[in-house]
Amino acid sequence: MRTVNSEYSAVSAKLKAMYSKSLTKEDYEQLLSKKSVGEICSYLKSLPAYSSVLESVNERDIHRGQMEILISLEIIDEYLRLYDFLDSKKREVLKFWFMRREIEFLTRELRYIFTHETRSADQVSQDRFDAFFETHTKINKELMQNAACLADCIEACKNTPYAEPLQRAENLGSDFFSVSMILEMFYYTSIWHTVNRTLDREQAELFKKALGSRTDILNILWIYRGKKYFDFEEEIIFTYLIPIRYRLTEDFIKELVRAETIEGFVHLVSETKYAPLFTGIEDGIFPEENYRDMIRRIDKNMFFNHPQSLIAVYTYLDLRELELDNIKTVVEGIRYGKTPDAIRPHIRID
Repeated sequence: MRTVNSEYSAVSAKLKAMYSKSLTKEDYEQLLSKKSVGEICSYLKSLPAYSSVLESVNERDIHRGQMEILISLEIIDEYLRLYDFLDSKKREVLKFWFMRREIEFLTRELRYIFTHETRSADQVSQDRFDAFFETHTKINKELMQNAACLADCIEACKNTPYAEPLQRAENLGSDFFSVSMILEMFYYTSIWHTVNRTLDREQAELFKKALGSRTDILNILWIYRGKKYFDFEEEIIFTYLIPIRYRLTEDFIKELVRAETIEGFVHLVSETKYAPLFTGIEDGIFPEENYRDMIRRIDKNMFFNHPQSLIAVYTYLDLRELELDNIKTVVEGIRYGKTPDAIRPHIRID
């Protein structure tokens, strides 16, 4: 049943026009047939969604990182255009899209600290992105990029909401994986409470429907990773779970955490609506890929069934991010000489 709300009529019309520019199955097949980043860039330049952001680029010289940044900028521009259509209460919720960008930035910098990786020497021009980020964030970017430990990160974030969860991570002696989970927990808990406080009941319920399934799936994934890759003790796993319960009860969560084997864990999940999370893992499909597919389906359902609502704005931006992930997957596959048949299972298209 479609939600109709005249309050969102203008933004709904704008979303419809924006979505009409999304890549089609035929577009993806064209991308899969290309032999280089330059050929992919040339094709994307011919499409309405990316023509303006790539128009000044010489596809013969462009490299993967530059193209991905430019495409990301198009999503940022769309976010700003949609943001301008909303009043202050709705903007408070939509700001969580930008919070995702901040958390991605923090996670990337934290990875350098914990893994001692060398920051990329790629000096791609990010002037437009940096201007956008620095205008909207209170994170001290320079301090964060020069941080040598978690205490430095806390200092860089002292005027932001991230200082508290990062301090909690330091108190727990967290590793990179655990800090990442704490930031994710903070994000979903914050948006859940903000939606309840800010939106009317109908709009809040739509967000709970979309975000509830997502937090269920993320909790399943994190239990799986904790057991399979990190051999975490049960109490540690419980510490980092998102404290939101949607379709999964607390008792069932406990069953998952206490499963004695990975096979037993996967069997328990197979008896829920989240069974597709582990489809094809024996054939080399990662659960994270299935997660993106499940989120895409949830987002499309919310976007098309509730076009005149704030959740349509939120899920539209999600769908654009998923499209960018698909493009990155194609580019990465071609970069390593994989065939279209080898790449195709790892992109999610209708």
